[in-house]
Amino acid sequence: MKLSILDPVQIPRGMTSSGALQSSICLAQHAEKLGYTRYWVVEHHGICFEANPAPEVFVAALANATSTIRIGAGGVLLNHYSPYKAAEAMRTLEALFPGRIDVGIGRATAGLKADTALKRFRAVETPDDHEDQVQEFVGWLGNDLPETSQFQGLSIMNDESAGPLPWILAATEGSAIRAAHHGLALACSAFHVPANAPGTVAAYRQHFRPSNWRAGLGEPQALLALRVVIGETQREAERLAMPVRAVFKLRREEGIFLDALPDPDEAERILGGHVEAEDMDWPDYVVGTPERVRRVIERMASETGVDEFMVQDFVDKPEIRLRNYTLLAGAFDQH
Repeated sequence: MKLSILDPVQIPRGMTSSGALQSSICLAQHAEKLGYTRYWVVEHHGICFEANPAPEVFVAALANATSTIRIGAGGVLLNHYSPYKAAEAMRTLEALFPGRIDVGIGRATAGLKADTALKRFRAVETPDDHEDQVQEFVGWLGNDLPETSQFQGLSIMNDESAGPLPWILAATEGSAIRAAHHGLALACSAFHVPANAPGTVAAYRQHFRPSNWRAGLGEPQALLALRVVIGETQREAERLAMPVRAVFKLRREEGIFLDALPDPDEAERILGGHVEAEDMDWPDYVVGTPERVRRVIERMASETGVDEFMVQDFVDKPEIRLRNYTLLAGAFDQH
C-alpha cells in the first residue's frame, strides 16, 4: 500500500502564512523520511485560513527541501489560466526536479470575487472549454500538440523529456472516463460523495486507452484521495475532526466561509455537540485510531483495487500533524 499526502496548508492559530508554509515544508521532509510516495498541495483562492494560492511556486520550495518524495501541484485549476502559461510553469518545475513532479488538472470556482479577480478580461464570461484546455495543456507538457493546432511550431523546453506526469482530478464517472480516454492518471476524490469512488475507479479502468501524448500513460494509474483524521484514541480522533466538519457544514449548508479554522470546542458548538465517526463503508471523513483507519483504507483498497491513498487532514497544530502522519505510516509499516 502506498500512502501520499494532500496538504491544504492551513494556517495554525497564532501563526502567519509564512509560518504555515514553513510548517508544511517540515511536514514534507518528515513525510519523505516516513516513506510517503507523494506530497501534493492544493490550489485554493480566498480561503483566509489557508496559505497556498500559488502551488506552482510552493512546489519549487517543497521539491528543493526534499530529495526523493514526489511533489505535486494538486491541482492546477485550468479554468483560471492559459494552458500555455500553466504548462510553462510545470515544465520549468520538471526541468528543475526531473522525475519528481506531478500536476493534477482540475477546475473549480473560487467564489465570484476571486473568480473575477483571476480573469484577464473581467467583463467576459469564462467559456466552458475545460476539455479543450486539458488537451492543449497535456500537449504542451510533451510538446506534441496536434498538427492542426494553431500553435504548431511553438514549444516549451523542447530539449527536455515530456513531463511532469499529469493527473486528472475527478469525482465522477464522467470525468474518470475522459481521463481514461486520454490515457492520463486518475486522482479520484472521495471528498464530496465518497460512495461514488468505486464506480469512478471502475469506469476509469474499463475505458482506459494508452495515451497518444508523450506525457501520458501506457497503463492505467489511479489513486484515491480521502479526508483522514487520526488520534491516539477514538475519542481524540473524533475531537480533532470536529473543526473540518464544522467548516464544511457551514460552507455547504449556509454558504458561510469562516475566517479561521475553529478549535474543537468552537466546532462542537457549531455542530450542536460531539460527532462520532461514521460507521459506514464510505464515510465523508475516515476518523479513528491508526488501526481503525488502516482497516477502513484496506477495505476500500479491496473494493476498488487502488493501491495508493492520498490523505488530507485539517488539523492545525503542526506537532499533531507530524505525530498523526507518523502513526499512519506505522499502521501500514511504512517506516
